[in-house]
Amino acid sequence: MKANEATFNRPEGTRVLDAPYVVTDINASVVTLMNEEGWEKTDCNGITLFKTDNLTSVLICMHTGSRIGENSIDGTVTIQVIEGEVELTADEEVITLHTGQMVMLHHEVTHSILATEETVMLLTNHVCC
Repeated sequence: MKANEATFNRPEGTRVLDAPYVVTDINASVVTLMNEEGWEKTDCNGITLFKTDNLTSVLICMHTGSRIGENSIDGTVTIQVIEGEVELTADEEVITLHTGQMVMLHHEVTHSILATEETVMLLTNHVCC
């Protein structure tokens, strides 16, 4: 089992990140993220929900106008918009994703994300062995 320790920003204690199964309450996690100081002081706030050697899932809350800069990830990526709207630029093509939509990106596709309204999204990265 893998867990993270309490931190200054998240003093409530240890959170399990990897176990035979990990149950996450997305709605409760969003409330937690939006009540943290990081949400008030930065463009976005996120929390890792699950992390193994090959898979990482991160819940991200973004303010309108915030951007995750251009990058490419070693592995396949899914981005699911839980609430809000983002413009995803992937290989120089702009795709608008709305609440309930999801995009899958292949290995090393260069991309960036712009929140066009307050947004909650789940980003999952799978790196092959």
